[in-house]
Amino acid sequence: MRITKEAKKKTAQKILRAAEKLFTSVGYKDTTTRQIAEQAGIATGTLFNYFPSKETLAMSLLAEEISQGREDYFRRRSDDEDFSEDLFLLISSEIRRLKPYRKFVGPVLESTMSLFSKETSCPAGDSTRAEHLQAVRDIIHNHGYSKIPDYISTSLYWSLYLGILAFWSTDESRNQEETLALMDYSINVFTQTISNPTL
Repeated sequence: MRITKEAKKKTAQKILRAAEKLFTSVGYKDTTTRQIAEQAGIATGTLFNYFPSKETLAMSLLAEEISQGREDYFRRRSDDEDFSEDLFLLISSEIRRLKPYRKFVGPVLESTMSLFSKETSCPAGDSTRAEHLQAVRDIIHNHGYSKIPDYISTSLYWSLYLGILAFWSTDESRNQEETLALMDYSINVFTQTISNPTL
């Protein structure tokens, strides 16, 4: 019997919601793919037809939230922001959406959006990185900071961005105030670098 696209989409969502429930109640590290399959009411082998690993499944959850955060950013921006404010708004909008998953953001991003490879084995990680970096390129272009090659600006930015997320995922300061300070500093460094390519 042939499975329709709609049925596949429903099954994928059922798996994602089961994983979300277990990751937040049991913990990401202690949740197994067998438990996720049982929670979703499917065979473990069926789960692997949709998500080849726990990491790619978790990244798909994070990708949903990052995408929603980017939509929040587009709704909130007023076109009056300066360059630093625009970048801060993008990053903070995504972080706000990721907050329920903060405990497992680090290990998931480390394995699915690594600095050490341009492509991963996780389509959700690849597309999330591509879409986020396109938003950043648009911000750079819109504010007239296009003096240095794209590969330099995006590589520098991506290093700072993943560093911010890594720090935030374990930041125990009140309201993650230290993360906000790191974001301010990192964005200022990035702004100064791309606005003065002779540095």
